[in-house]
Amino acid sequence: VTARPRVVVITQGPEATVLAIGDHERIWVEETYPVIPIDSKDIVDTNGAGDAFVGGFLAGLARGDSLSKCVALGNHAANVIIQRSGVTLPIQDE
Repeated sequence: VTARPRVVVITQGPEATVLAIGDHERIWVEETYPVIPIDSKDIVDTNGAGDAFVGGFLAGLARGDSLSKCVALGNHAANVIIQRSGVTLPIQDE
């Protein structure tokens, strides 16, 4: 058992992202963050959305951003990915 708090992030597709912080005994904080609204006609391919979220979240975490900023970065990355065919990033000019 460690004294370090644990962070759990639950993504739910179009539903809010849940962030829970706690230890082996209890949850100290539970927050929800809305996803970026998108019209269903703009969703091309949801493959890779979870991986994109994790990439954005961890990038923010690595540079020391707040957890709420990390969730926002993850949601943005997932939003970009689902608007493209396949797991591809837009080129710089897009």
